[in-house]
Amino acid sequence: MAFDENTTVLIVEDALTMAQGMRAILAMAGVTQTETASNASDAQGRLRGRRYDVVLCDYNLGHGMNGQELLEAMRKTGALSLSTLWVMITGERHYGQVMSAAEMTPDDYVLKPFTAQQLLDRLEAAARRKAWLTPAHKLLDKGRAEQAIQTLLDLAQQAQSRQQRLDALRLCGELQTREGQYEAALELYRAVLAQADLPWAKMGVARILAEQGDGAGSSALLDQVLAAAPRYTEAYDLLAQNLVDDGDYAQASTVLEKAVALSPRNFQRLHCFGTALLRSGEATRAVEPLQRAVDIGRNNSFFGPEAMVDLLQARCVSGQTQQLDRLQSDIAARQEELAGGPLTMAVCRALAALAQQRPAQALEQLREAAQWLLAPEVDFNSAQRFLSAAVQLAPSEGGEQTPQWARLIGLRFADGRHELGTLQEIAQAQPACGEAIAQAYAELQEHSRAALAQANQGELEQAARMLHREAMRTLNSRLGHYGCAMLLRIAENRREAGQPRGWEMDSLDELLAWLPQNNERARGFVKRRQALLGPGD
Repeated sequence: MAFDENTTVLIVEDALTMAQGMRAILAMAGVTQTETASNASDAQGRLRGRRYDVVLCDYNLGHGMNGQELLEAMRKTGALSLSTLWVMITGERHYGQVMSAAEMTPDDYVLKPFTAQQLLDRLEAAARRKAWLTPAHKLLDKGRAEQAIQTLLDLAQQAQSRQQRLDALRLCGELQTREGQYEAALELYRAVLAQADLPWAKMGVARILAEQGDGAGSSALLDQVLAAAPRYTEAYDLLAQNLVDDGDYAQASTVLEKAVALSPRNFQRLHCFGTALLRSGEATRAVEPLQRAVDIGRNNSFFGPEAMVDLLQARCVSGQTQQLDRLQSDIAARQEELAGGPLTMAVCRALAALAQQRPAQALEQLREAAQWLLAPEVDFNSAQRFLSAAVQLAPSEGGEQTPQWARLIGLRFADGRHELGTLQEIAQAQPACGEAIAQAYAELQEHSRAALAQANQGELEQAARMLHREAMRTLNSRLGHYGCAMLLRIAENRREAGQPRGWEMDSLDELLAWLPQNNERARGFVKRRQALLGPGD
């Protein structure tokens, strides 16, 4: 990278005199397109609005996220171009924290105090190192991931140093994983690990194993990663997610507590920690991290209202009814961003009414919320909140309706042991609800077995029609996935036989319209569907 009048730089620094000093140093080198941000929130807004060639970021940004947490947030969300050079400005006291983060590392650092020449020299050296991957970065900026992957593999072959080769392979593995090329990524990571025991390569394997459903294998690798790199916060996050997937919220909260100690102002991690405590029955302990998450993240561009909803639930369940009105008002102001939409807003009002000993008002709100139980935007977390509120109603207070609602939720979400166990744990207060959820699970299992039996007997179309019908009735993702798989087989068989497309494509589109697209299988179905369509479709 040549530093000149065309180079764009963002300086993230809360001390005005320091920011002005860095602008003056850059101007001496001919760099005049500089902007400043005084905190992480301001920096996020600017970084989302345009691409900068260089970010000079102070580690200690006062209130809110520090520089390391800002870098982590920007890279996780994809809002920071890989071609952007990120250089951290840090005092000696924080140097170890900057350089020990095993994954979200800056491109370089500058240790305070520094002279003008030292700053410029560090920038030049960092730019030379980053230039090695520039061909791949340019392709990624144009959305050409497949070409970027091949370019990185070529660069790894051409590398003149071990570090260059590892830099190319590391980015290549990340891209292959992101594009769903799991087998290729696993082969790459394991080849790297055969040469050196690198935490980031083990992390790559652990991430893929988790995505493929092998939580135990993923967690075993993560334990090894953390033994070698105890400040690797990403490993704590994934380990906690594996535990949540197994329904072990208590252990997940223990893991996240360690991660929060390493990054105490990361509001997303605080939110996950508080939610794990809440789900494990420790509502009183959950209030403090959730309140911190809300306080730190409130003015952050990546902050959503979910943390406020969880905070409201924790306060209601633990009997801390202060600030409920303000919380409800804040949540209502961002209702359009809520997962679960109107259902979640109505559940918030019901929880507050229950905490304030107003069961009749809570029942009214829950009846309103129940109308949305089969809305596509309602997710599992939203359904859990609804059920948590509903089981608090005694039969004499209108709770006789709760088993019907529990059955609806069970049919939609109880498609695995984890989901079944989670819902039944919530329903302990009302045994009839637990029975309704168990019956729903058994019904889902029977539909799956019946469809498989039909397909094995050569009745593929009948099986697909039944799965489509039941999936559309319940909005159950598991039935929807099975239905998509069978419908695609029918469509692919028709194409191989030279027959025109039939009813199966319309049915497939109906399922894909509501199935969550962040699921690996759903993404695969979309790709297979595209392969069946002609250029004009």
